[in-house]
Parts: sequence; structure tokens; C-alpha cells
Amino acid sequence: MNNRTAVLFLILCVAALLGLIELEKVFQEEKEAKKSRQIAEIKKQKEEEKKVSELENKIFKVRIKHDGRPETNTATIILDAGGSYDPNKVDKLIFEWKQTGGKTVYLEPNPSSPRVAFNAGPGEYAFEITLTDGYGEIIKDTKIVHVLKESNELPVLETRVLAK
Repeated sequence: MNNRTAVLFLILCVAALLGLIELEKVFQEEKEAKKSRQIAEIKKQKEEEKKVSELENKIFKVRIKHDGRPETNTATIILDAGGSYDPNKVDKLIFEWKQTGGKTVYLEPNPSSPRVAFNAGPGEYAFEITLTDGYGEIIKDTKIVHVLKESNELPVLETRVLAK
């Protein structure tokens, strides 16, 4: 092998080595990108699970009490924001309940009361409470009530066959 061939061979080897190094960098970058995507997907999934959990925590389940009378298939639900307060201690608070979902119900005594009640049959009902202080500062919350139908056990049937 002459010097010229050896130099060309050496240049080719260096080029191949540099190419392999570049290829290794590309593979490493792809590996890191894949790992980043997996981490992002896991974070996204956890955030979605957290949102579902938060929503589940906002749903209050109420079962209609069994009273032996099928025609009374309702429950009285109370929404209470009466524990609300203003840290300034002197600002007047204004409450406003608004139904945002479900079969329309009548809020008693009125939607401007801190504590309201309503009668509801089976179904889901959503409400938003807005609290405003004398300076116009507003805070809101949402409550979802899922009224479950009146439970009823099957009667027990006992039969006998007698012969004489």
C-alpha cells in the first residue's frame, strides 16, 4: 500500500468515525426526545386524572330516602355558603345562586340568600354561587348534585306446596 492509498484510507476511516459519532448524537437526541414526550404524556395524563378527580369531588351524591311511598320520589337539597366571610370584616357580601344545569328547580327562600334549598327528583343539577363584596371583588364556585333514585329492595316471596 502506498502513502497515497494509506492517506485516503485514513481519511475515509476518520470520515466514517465522524459519521458514526454524528449518528450516535442523532440517536441520542431521538432517545431524549422520546423520553421527553413520554414524560409530557405522563404529566398530561396525571393532569387529566386530577381534573376528573376534582370534578368528582365537586359532585355530591344524594339518595332519595325510602319512605314506602313511590309518589314522593324527591329529596330536599340544601346549598349553604353561609360560612363565607370577608377578611376586612366590614364589607357587605352579596350572594347569588344560579342554576347552570339539570331540570329547573326553585331555590328557596331566594337565589340571593347565602343558604338555599330545593326539592329534586333523580338527576344531576349544577349550580354556580357568586360572592361579591362591597368593592366589587367577585369569587365563584360550582356545586354539582347528583340525586340518586329512591332505593327499593325486592320483596321476599315465599311459596309452599302442600298436599293432603
